[in-house]
Amino acid sequence: MMKRTVHIVAFLIVITVILCAEWRLPLTVSAQNQNEESLKIIVPTKKIANGDVLLLQIMAGNLKPPVSKMQIDFNRTTYRVNRHPLKGDGAYFALVGIPYHTKPGAQTLTLKYADPNGYQTRQIPIDVVGGKYRTDVLKVDSRRVDPNKKDRKRANHEHQEVKHIYASGSTARIWAGPFQMPVGNEISSSYGNRRVFNGKLKSYHNGLDFRSPKGTPVYATNSGIVRVAKNLFYSGNAVIMDHGTEIFTIYAHLSKIKVAVGQRIEKGHLIGLTGATGRVSGPHLHWGVKVNGVAVNPLQFVEVMDRLVQRHEN
Repeated sequence: MMKRTVHIVAFLIVITVILCAEWRLPLTVSAQNQNEESLKIIVPTKKIANGDVLLLQIMAGNLKPPVSKMQIDFNRTTYRVNRHPLKGDGAYFALVGIPYHTKPGAQTLTLKYADPNGYQTRQIPIDVVGGKYRTDVLKVDSRRVDPNKKDRKRANHEHQEVKHIYASGSTARIWAGPFQMPVGNEISSSYGNRRVFNGKLKSYHNGLDFRSPKGTPVYATNSGIVRVAKNLFYSGNAVIMDHGTEIFTIYAHLSKIKVAVGQRIEKGHLIGLTGATGRVSGPHLHWGVKVNGVAVNPLQFVEVMDRLVQRHEN
């Protein structure tokens, strides 16, 4: 009787350890066809805040012949699947930006791909939770809050121009290694905060603000190609960099721009000096990140990219 009791207790302990270990592991979704044991989708978490980036890693190295035409569909948007920056053939990754205005609740991503049996789909469930965002109350030039007809026309033209640039970025990977911060100053306003300008709620904050004295050097957060380097109505003197794989970074309100459109620059290259141009309440740097056209939380994005480029076993 004693031996039987000991065996039962030992069995329960083993089961408990296994369950605890599985709870800590990333969510893994396996394919449901004859290649079930070979295609694996790794998702770090099922819960993600609106405005964050979801990293998916897809391991299909054992499939013969390999799968092709992979893409992720979410929220009526198609996301590109790219070759993994560290792993060998058959390893891929995708970055899915969760739009700020996505309602909390259960959502589904769909992985689509082709194999010898035809087109396949895999459903990936996630849970979108509301981010804990605050409100910024700011006093700025009234012209940047209630622009006249001429300024509105200019701002609308610039919006369409930049939107086209985001939609036509390089699909090849230009970035290398982790992303870094553009300046070393204190963050004065976080991503996602509601922006009240001169008493009017106008928008949400789609980047980070760094409290920086005028003239502080601003550095490229990773390698890329300069797509915009000019004055914009709301962003002031601004630089937009294309890092490939549908990743862009934005540096706004500069006093001086030190790069030119079409210039390829490396991580850490000086791109400008901080200032107070455009719609501002004082000198600072606004830094934003776009993934597939979606403005995402830069701090969380940097963490996600760190996870992607670190070598680890899955």
